[in-house]
Amino acid sequence: MENPFGTYRPPLWARFLIAICQNMPVNWLGKRIAFLLRKPILLFKQSPIDVEVQGARFRLQPKTNLSDKRLLCTPNLLDGCERRLMAERLDKDGFLIDVGANIGGYGLLLSAAREDLKILAVEPDPELVNRLTENIRFSGFSQRVQVLQAAVTGITGPVTLKRDRDNRGKNAIVEAGQKLQEATDTIEVQGMTLLAIMNKYHIQRPDAIKLDIEGHELLVLKIFFEQASKERWPKFIQLEQHRKHELNEAVHLAMHKGYRLLKRTRMNVILKLV
Repeated sequence: MENPFGTYRPPLWARFLIAICQNMPVNWLGKRIAFLLRKPILLFKQSPIDVEVQGARFRLQPKTNLSDKRLLCTPNLLDGCERRLMAERLDKDGFLIDVGANIGGYGLLLSAAREDLKILAVEPDPELVNRLTENIRFSGFSQRVQVLQAAVTGITGPVTLKRDRDNRGKNAIVEAGQKLQEATDTIEVQGMTLLAIMNKYHIQRPDAIKLDIEGHELLVLKIFFEQASKERWPKFIQLEQHRKHELNEAVHLAMHKGYRLLKRTRMNVILKLV
């Protein structure tokens, strides 16, 4: 195997600091200590870097992706509360669709916590898909985590993806008529509706769907609720929603369709169908 896991293992002093940071509690003091201790690790600028995080293995590039930086030293800040709730609430042998999977931080850590779950990780960026697939192989999760290279959209067909050079987690679909700067990095990717994805993989009803698609959640959910019968709606939906802001339209739509607010964290909400 070319460049097996461990090829880019950090030096001993960095592994020591990483271990301390990863085990810090998610409170004001814990975060301050973790942010302070991670500075020399980030200044060291090793990239890529191979680390084990809460039972999953990742090859990280913290200089170009915020998710990588969080996984390296503060994994509990990467939807830690949300993952714990899913691990506690999802039924045995449940199925989760992770939309906007990035390099697998959410899905692989959840899979490590709940080995019985099946996860479909959906990610449009081919570079991130390659890294996601590599991390699944490193972790030994190939039997329980599948990957689909596609953008979840309101239509099934080719769409344009705008890629963020500094933080690949901020990639977003280009809307019709949207003006872009000349130097913008864009690629054409396959777009699919949620229902088309479920049909492709013969998923009658996922237990949960996590949507992290940079503001396109409303359109995706609207089309899904129009196309899918209620018997196919997931029991849980996770949506991006900053705690300091009023509930967005996607959250209101889900609540109008019969979901109730189960959990609100700093960056997300989890809704349950009642």
